[in-house]
Amino acid sequence: MTSSEESSDTTHGNDACGAAWSSLVRRSLEAWQALDGSETNLPAIAVSDLQEYATLDAFLSGVAMGSGIFFWFFQRREPFLAQKTMAKWSKDRLDDYILLPAMMGFVLRRECFFVSHFWQSKDDPDPGGKYLRLHQRELRPQAWSYIWIDWTCMPQEPRTKSEEAYFERALQRMPFIIQNCGFAWFYPPFEPRLWILYEIAQFILTCSGELPPVEDIKEFRDHVNEMVQTGVRSTLQLLVLLKRLPVDIIQLRRIVDSLTWFSPTASLFTPTPNGWLEIHRDKGTLRLGDDEYSFTPFPTWVSWLLS
Repeated sequence: MTSSEESSDTTHGNDACGAAWSSLVRRSLEAWQALDGSETNLPAIAVSDLQEYATLDAFLSGVAMGSGIFFWFFQRREPFLAQKTMAKWSKDRLDDYILLPAMMGFVLRRECFFVSHFWQSKDDPDPGGKYLRLHQRELRPQAWSYIWIDWTCMPQEPRTKSEEAYFERALQRMPFIIQNCGFAWFYPPFEPRLWILYEIAQFILTCSGELPPVEDIKEFRDHVNEMVQTGVRSTLQLLVLLKRLPVDIIQLRRIVDSLTWFSPTASLFTPTPNGWLEIHRDKGTLRLGDDEYSFTPFPTWVSWLLS
């Protein structure tokens, strides 16, 4: 290939990438309208933020735009049900996705599923598609629109600098997506996995209902119940503590959202029917009315604060 041919090929590649990004933005805004149920009430701040990102790379880098709202990649229903193996996130497959803002009213359990899964190998969570087929069989007859799988919806290794920036921001916001999506899983015979236990605990402790008592999740559920009795550290410990107190599930979820989105804030104050609730992250104290409780203080995310 000559240098002129090489330059022309690069130009076409950039044009295609730019067109795919523009299409993703347009498709996402149309999806928001369907979720919102109108064409006029979309939060202008989210629309403006997304439209200001001229390229995928700028979006992934998180270059400060407007309010700095975070957006999740969600795979659309059709590509998920059509694939033979779990698709790895790729900038070359933007047509498979929409972007949903991490705001109330967009990531909804009636529309979105979060898939919790084991990794069957270091380089691919489900190389043969065995667990994908189980999920497809279970979810195909149900009514939903979008699905989130870490392997599919977050940039994977090897990552560019901008992809790494997006990946780190997404990890810090995991509680939001777990508690606001429907929860889907198929686990192999029980193997202890801390990440799986965290995902299940985050969902159960912020949910008014219960997961069905099926065998592959039973031991994890039992361990979550043990947490309520004996306690854990930091985020989960605080979740368990809030679950023990007279705080209704809606308020509990709002508290978790506040701690997620305003993580640099050392203290949180919010009114409840039982008096003011004070949470001091750095000191590890929670006060409700005249009663004070302790939990393991939260660590300081220095890299996040400096980003």
